[in-house]
Amino acid sequence: MPLVFDRITFLIIAAMSKEHKHYKFVNNETDNVIYYLSVPADHKNEKELLESTQHKLAIENGIFIGSIYYVEEGAKDTTK
Repeated sequence: MPLVFDRITFLIIAAMSKEHKHYKFVNNETDNVIYYLSVPADHKNEKELLESTQHKLAIENGIFIGSIYYVEEGAKDTTK
């Protein structure tokens, strides 16, 4: 019997198969990773999403915005 997928299952599978960029947000004072974020590679407002996430994390954690930075996973961390 062949597998049959409904529309929602198909959309979920399609979304999971897209390429994503993976970012980690780091507290510069402690060097601890405080958040991970995956962004679709074709996202139009990637920088805006990263900066709004950075602001949200600063507010939620009571951390100065300048103490949080983000770096793409697999990219060389040049903040050190």
